[in-house]
Amino acid sequence: MEQAKKIIADHGSELPSLTRTMSRSNVAKGFWMYFPRSFCKLHLPENDATIILEDEAGEEYETNFLVNRSGLSAGWRKFSLDHQLKVGDILVFLLVGPCKFKVFIVRVENTIEDDVAGCLLDLRDSRRKNPSLGRRSSREQ
Repeated sequence: MEQAKKIIADHGSELPSLTRTMSRSNVAKGFWMYFPRSFCKLHLPENDATIILEDEAGEEYETNFLVNRSGLSAGWRKFSLDHQLKVGDILVFLLVGPCKFKVFIVRVENTIEDDVAGCLLDLRDSRRKNPSLGRRSSREQ
């Protein structure tokens, strides 16, 4: 988080900004990026709009901002996948225009524990979709 604060200080602390720690719903399941409603009401359009995300290399991504959901939908998945975002990564969003964010990524090292937790979540999701997974046959018991 210290790196995120430094990015804000170095690139315009006068600009409206957000920091978001990536969760599973941001980078794997659903690919949705929520913003606080208070930030949206103050700084983002009052209607659904296209929001541009510009990465550190200057590449731009179009995303759909949905006012009623306070977040980014279409286009966010591509941004997430193209940047190989992982759970725990921190993104700094600097609002550089009415509908444009400059986005900085602070990578968080994954630990073995993180990898195991991710595998367990995947297994749990698989069992929900197919309840017969993980059951032992009567011969195994």
